Amino acid sequence: MTGNMRHAGDEVLCVQDVRHGFNKAQGEQLVLDGVNLSLREGEIVGLLGRSGSGKSTLLRIIAGLIEPTDGEVTYMGKPLAGPAEGVAMVFQTFALFPWLTVLQNVEAGLEAQGVPARE
Repeated sequence: MTGNMRHAGDEVLCVQDVRHGFNKAQGEQLVLDGVNLSLREGEIVGLLGRSGSGKSTLLRIIAGLIEPTDGEVTYMGKPLAGPAEGVAMVFQTFALFPWLTVLQNVEAGLEAQGVPARE
């Protein structure tokens, strides 16, 4: 790989032995334990699990919005420290306009932030 050029199959994200728990009155509630994941350029991945299984927590960790209790996340070959540039998280319900397409929903968010249409 040369410079910033990415090629199909290049590793983009690596999650190693990630663990995350939340402090509760009765002690730590562990929601992720020993999670390992590797995403490569060009892959499309689905994350499935029952309610409360840690899907959103894992996505927040991958986006750099929260830190794992333990383990390591690398993005574009570097340790993730804070929000990852170029990574966004959109939930399928709460903040979407059901009468718009996916593209139109994304455009609405960018428009609200003042991003020029051409960009």
